[in-house]
Amino acid sequence: MSRRRKRRGARDGYVNLPARLGGASTLLSAGTYERTFPFNPALLTSLYRESWIAKRIIDMPGEDMTRGWYTLPLEEKQMEELRALESRHDIRREITDGIRWARLYGGAVALMVIDGHEGFLSEPLDPDTVMPGSFCGLLVRDRLSVTPSAELEDDLNDPDFGYPMYYDLQADAGLTGGMPGTLRVHHSRVLRFTGRDLPRAEEAAEQYWGASELEHIWEELQKRSATSANIAQLVFQANITTLRMGDFGEILAMGTDQQRRRVLEALEQENALRTSFGLQLLSAGDTMENHPYSFAGLSQIYEAFMLDMAGAAGIPATRLFGRSPQGMNATGEGDLKNYYELITAMQERHLRPALEKLFPVMAMSLWGSVPERPDITFPSLMPVSPPEEAEVQARQAETITRLTQAGLMTPAEARSRLTALGIL
Repeated sequence: MSRRRKRRGARDGYVNLPARLGGASTLLSAGTYERTFPFNPALLTSLYRESWIAKRIIDMPGEDMTRGWYTLPLEEKQMEELRALESRHDIRREITDGIRWARLYGGAVALMVIDGHEGFLSEPLDPDTVMPGSFCGLLVRDRLSVTPSAELEDDLNDPDFGYPMYYDLQADAGLTGGMPGTLRVHHSRVLRFTGRDLPRAEEAAEQYWGASELEHIWEELQKRSATSANIAQLVFQANITTLRMGDFGEILAMGTDQQRRRVLEALEQENALRTSFGLQLLSAGDTMENHPYSFAGLSQIYEAFMLDMAGAAGIPATRLFGRSPQGMNATGEGDLKNYYELITAMQERHLRPALEKLFPVMAMSLWGSVPERPDITFPSLMPVSPPEEAEVQARQAETITRLTQAGLMTPAEARSRLTALGIL
């Protein structure tokens, strides 16, 4: 005999029935969350193109992540050659685009284009097969132009373990040997960018991409947009005019269609006769009143929605809305520090894996070998005062000197580090 399990509602921890607090029937316990933003590429594209706030939320973190470009402990000549290669193929912009489209659509890839590898893109990339001068840049494709394979990487030692083995990329005629088509590319040949992290089950449902950064702020974006539009509409209703007519109601209720039409025509003519100086011509028995609308409190409401919007986006209001800090002794330094700490974490999460995958290919194309210990570092984005900068540089120079004396760093690496810090 089967037992039917009775469904129980959520209950509050604190219960005071005489005061109507707690229990399963309170307004607080009745709240829930439902998924109301399914993946909609057309809506995401419209938001990016039409909403300046949505565009800034998508673009700003990615641009800040690559604005503090990475450094490596290389000799000065090698660093110059590496920067020249990056500049020739606009690597920083391509990686910024990959991050941008991943934030917008939830995912993107960048194919490392290598001359001579066109015939075996579906095979794993062996860095030793990269010939000098063969690196030709990156080909960025967003999620809408990429189809991940159902087959997943099963090598536990592979950084892409558990993710698609191949990606089918929509490519132009120049890469497909004629007509535009699709390229099947092994995952080792692409830099993978994802949006906001999802639980594994949701990630699998999204073809192992992340979520759009606009998904979780959709409700706040609607609130702010609706509030802004309503405030703008109220400007046109700042002064509401009321016309009192003794027989207006009787005409509407008991008059003929012709009488009602004549009344409306008369009202239109009277409105047209109102001059720019506020003079209105009326009948002897009619009166007119003005009711000015009060805008008190709207600025506080609007600012509250702006702060909610900035909090949901993880971007300080001073950066997102381009406004100066408010309040006594407000500088915005605390908000900016928290934001740049978030950007640093995003560099480690999204930018470092891509650069560590890309650097060996560029190194093989430049020098035919990969330098040891490619220790990628990102400079601080937070501006510092000259005295603070001098103090930091002195500490770093002292550390580099000790490492060199202990034999843990070569003189060439020390010179490269000191040059990158602006000391030499």
